[in-house]
Amino acid sequence: MSLLEIKQLTSAFLFEGKPVPVVMDVSITVEEGEILGVVGESGSGKSVTAKNVMRLLPTPPASVLSGEILFKGRDILKLSEKEMRSVRGNEISMIFQEPMTSLNPVYTCGNQIMEAVMLHQHVDKKNARAKAEEMLKLVGMSMPEERLKNYPHELSGGMRQRVMIAMALCSNPSLLIADEPTTALDPTIQAQILELIGEVQKKLGMSVLYITHDLGVVAELCHRVVVMYAGMVMEVAQTEDLFSKPAHPYTQGLMKAMPRMNSGGERLNSIEGVVPHITEMPKGCHFHPRCPYATELCRQSCPLMTDLGNGHQVRCHLADRGREEEQA
Repeated sequence: MSLLEIKQLTSAFLFEGKPVPVVMDVSITVEEGEILGVVGESGSGKSVTAKNVMRLLPTPPASVLSGEILFKGRDILKLSEKEMRSVRGNEISMIFQEPMTSLNPVYTCGNQIMEAVMLHQHVDKKNARAKAEEMLKLVGMSMPEERLKNYPHELSGGMRQRVMIAMALCSNPSLLIADEPTTALDPTIQAQILELIGEVQKKLGMSVLYITHDLGVVAELCHRVVVMYAGMVMEVAQTEDLFSKPAHPYTQGLMKAMPRMNSGGERLNSIEGVVPHITEMPKGCHFHPRCPYATELCRQSCPLMTDLGNGHQVRCHLADRGREEEQA
């Protein structure tokens, strides 16, 4: 059984008094001990999907219209708020994009980590402080005892993100959700944080759901990849398969837009157009207005997921047609 199973999830936000879907028919699984990457442009539904798992979206304006989110076999959507509090931050933890807005500026980093430890592990202040120092050591923080006394503004961006990771890991979660945790960091610190997440994942044996817009991060860190676009899953594959034989035109476009070594100064490719607004989703395949291979079928009918073998799935009429031709 998978650690996390998101089954045909459709969730919406209120817009002018009416629920408008923002993620549609999303199915994602995370296996035990796996790092799963979720990649796509801004507006693809990555963070909304993760926040649905954590039940962090206020209702209203957010709502789940259909689907299930099974964690260790229990449907998170059916848990009471009290039951959810025992899961959130304890069995499932989350790291957010910008640590400066996630940490409280009027409390020391030590107090904030200790609060998380005392809340979930029910220990006294002395043991909580020892645990907080231990977690800062785990995430490679220099002079951890001194850092416990620092306020967030006294630390660099990379150090603040390490504090956030320490806080997320203090309850030994089974699943860590990392929502673009290196976006605001410079490339050197970004590489250190990625290496840290990989090392901690191996040491603790936890699963990671890693949300990013950077395919380079996916190639370095993730075992499998989910590609999302305009609220839908477009492709799922092992990382090696995705990079060697991307099947969806959107994935192919993302690959071509990646900067490469020894490119000779060539101009980067780009995908024409933009991700549609939630109130202006096109009929048929959501990607067809930007797709160079779109047909009339793509404009009229939304494709289903096609299984290409070895866990590789794609939502594309071209893949459907190619499979039918192979079978014929």
